This record gives sequence, C-alpha cells and structure tokens, in this order.
Amino acid sequence: MEYNPDTGGKFKIVMNTYRVFGFWETLKEILLYLLSQKPHDDFDKKYGVMTSGVTESSEAGIADETARSLAVGYVPTREVVIRHILESTTKELDLNEFTFVDLGCGKGRTLIVAAQLPFKEVIGVELSPLHCEVAEANIKRYLSDGKQPALCRNVRVSCANAANFVFPDTNLLIYMYRPFLGPIFKHVADNLRRFQAVTGHRVLIAYSCPVEELMLEEYAGFVKRTEYQVISMDYSWSLWECQAEISPILALTAQD
Repeated sequence: MEYNPDTGGKFKIVMNTYRVFGFWETLKEILLYLLSQKPHDDFDKKYGVMTSGVTESSEAGIADETARSLAVGYVPTREVVIRHILESTTKELDLNEFTFVDLGCGKGRTLIVAAQLPFKEVIGVELSPLHCEVAEANIKRYLSDGKQPALCRNVRVSCANAANFVFPDTNLLIYMYRPFLGPIFKHVADNLRRFQAVTGHRVLIAYSCPVEELMLEEYAGFVKRTEYQVISMDYSWSLWECQAEISPILALTAQD
C-alpha cells in the first residue's frame, strides 16, 4: 500500500473515499483528517449494543504481559467501512461454505455486521476478557432482537490469544483490524499457512489498517488480491489469499 502517493495517487485515494462514504461524508472525512478528529458514530444506538469507546491494551485486563505489549488498543470501526470491506470481499463467494473469523474482535461490532450475511459461522477471537464479556453480551442482545437482520445465527466469541486459536475446518474469511503486532502477527500468519496446506481450504484475509502488511508481502504463499486506500489509514484495507507454495521443481514441471 502506497503511503506517500503522488498527485495521481492522492486523487485515487479521494475517489476511493468517495465510493465508500459518498460526497458529503467524504468532505467530512477530509475536514476530520485535517483536524485530527474522529467522526460521530451512531452504531450503538442503531443496534441497541455497546461497542463504542477507546480502550488501551494496558486497560483491557490482559494478564499475559508479552501478549499485552503486542496488542493494539481497541478502537471500533465504522459500520460503513465494515460493510464496504464485506461487500467487496464476498461478491463471488458461497458464504454458506465460509466461516468468518474476526481476530481481535473487541466488543463485537464487526461480528454484528458479519452476522447479517449468510456465513456458515461467525467467530470473534479476543484476548481481553473484559472485551469478550462485552462482545458476548452484545451478540446475545443483537440476536435476541427479532427486529434486527441476522442471516447467520451461529455466532460465538472465543476468549483466546489469536496465536493459539484453532481454526474451524472450513473455508475461512479472516478479518483483522490491526489487532496485534510483530511476533503474534507472524505466528498467526504461520498458523494460517499450515492450516491451508493441511486442509486445502480457501483462506482469505481482509486486513484493515494493515500496519503489518509488509510481513505478508515477505511471506511466500500469501498473495494480495486487492487493496483499497482511503484518506484515513484506519479505513484502508487489503485482501490477501493464502495459497499452497509450489516448489521450483514442480513449477518447472508445470511449465513443461
């Protein structure tokens, strides 16, 4: 992802923002970006849940000191951004054959939006026990409200370190909103490569605010399918697919 674009790149970024937010919201985004302010968010009022607020990792009740140091503080993603990512990444997928996994699900906002699509299962993985408790309450409240749309009711939250999470034996759409850094990210990437190699299932990774994207670029077996850069780095994202690595000998044989 180009972080210091030229004039043409900047124009593309503005147009991408327009496609996600529309004209007036894009103007707001530009102003908020210049003023370093966050936009108003009515997600909780709309769905009757509690997902707002910012929490530093040091305040999230994480006992493991190493994991806590590599975790990123909780910041909720705007619904319009989540929807744009999901709509863009699931167009050609049979969602009944995919499990959606949000690594670092926080208070469960993305899980609520994902549950509105016909995934086989929706799973949130969260290190903070405080956030897990809130996420579980939010999911229960959302699914019990008969007025809210929910095409997937098989939704759960796992309170675990993402590096130790055992992925379900299905095709996966992994979602990450800059949840963790360094060794944890590498461990998760290794686990996903092994999972794909052993099971043969498709593994797609929608990575929002991709601060560790260079790590994926350096890994053989991870292919970037698309990227979408907008004005705020928080809302930029890229889509990756984990594929079986082909040895040089097999590659030459295939060419012959």
